[in-house]
Amino acid sequence: MDDVANESMTFEKFEGKSVLVVGASGFFGRHVIERLGAVGAEVTAFSRSVPKRMPPNVVIRQGDASDPSQVAAAFAAAAPDVVYHLTSDSMGGREAELIPTSMRNDVLATLNVLLEAKHRGTARVVMTGSMEEPSGEAAEAVPSSPYAAAKWVTAGYARMLASLHDLPVVVLRLMMTYGPGQKAYKVVPATMLSLLENRPIKLGSGSRLVDWVYIDDVTDAFMRAAVAPYPGAASIDIGSGQLVSVRECLETIGDLTGRPHLLNFGALPDRPMEMVRAADGERAARLLDWRPSTTLRDGLALTQESMARLVGSRSRSNT
Repeated sequence: MDDVANESMTFEKFEGKSVLVVGASGFFGRHVIERLGAVGAEVTAFSRSVPKRMPPNVVIRQGDASDPSQVAAAFAAAAPDVVYHLTSDSMGGREAELIPTSMRNDVLATLNVLLEAKHRGTARVVMTGSMEEPSGEAAEAVPSSPYAAAKWVTAGYARMLASLHDLPVVVLRLMMTYGPGQKAYKVVPATMLSLLENRPIKLGSGSRLVDWVYIDDVTDAFMRAAVAPYPGAASIDIGSGQLVSVRECLETIGDLTGRPHLLNFGALPDRPMEMVRAADGERAARLLDWRPSTTLRDGLALTQESMARLVGSRSRSNT
C-alpha cells in the first residue's frame, strides 16, 4: 500500500473522535490542531494562553496543566478518546534558577495529565520526549539542563504508568524540530528573522551536530502515534537520522536569504554539555509507518517563505 493510501487511512480514524490537546497555543499544539481540524476530529484546545487562529469548531479552554483540578475539569468537559500532551517549558538554559519553573511546567503538568488519563481510562495519550534527554545507564547519565532532566523524568513516569497501570501512552522523542510558527528565540527563526530584516546576528561556533526535522513531518508522526496499534511506552525517535552542524544549517539560511555575510559565527560562547543524538528511525518506521519526507533545505525554504510574509506584513502595518 502506498504512502498516500496509508495517510488517508490514518486520517479516517480521527473522524468523530474527541481529542484533547494540552499545550494548544504552543509550536506543536497549533500544528497538531490544524491537522486534526482538517480530518474531522472534535478538538478541545487547552492552554494557559488563548490560542490564536484556531480552525472552526475547536473548543477553546483556558487553563494551567500544572493545576490538577484544571486538568480534571478539561478532561471532564472533553471526554477525550485521545490526549496530546504538548505543553512544555522548553527553555534550554543551564541555570539552576530554571529548575522550579521546569518542575512545574514540565514534570507536574505531565504527571497531572497522565494521572487524569489513567483515572478516566483514556484510550491513547501521546506526549513528547526530547533529544536533550541523557543516554546511558540511569546511574551514570547526567542531564545537560533542567529541561533535559524534566523530560527524562517524565518519560520514566510514562513507562512506569504504562507498565504498572496499563496506561496506553506513546512517547515521541523529537529531534531538533523547526518550521513556521516556532518561538522567536529558537536558533532557526532568530537567525532567519535577523537576516530577513538585514541585521547581523551573533552566533556560537555552530559546531554542534544536530538531527533536524521539519514540523510537518513531526505533525504527521503525532497523528500516526494516536491511531497506530499500541507500540508501548518506550520512546520512539522522530528525526531524519542524519547529523548536520548548526553552522551548515544557518549557512543554508544565509544562502536562501542572500545574506550570508550577516552570520557572525564565534561571536558567542558555545553551551557546555550539548547532547549529540541522531534519530534511530527503525522504530518509527516499524511501529508508526513513519519516515520524514522533507529535506533540510526544503524545510528551511518553506520556513523562510512563511517568515518573509510575516516580516512583510509587519512592514506594511508600520508604514
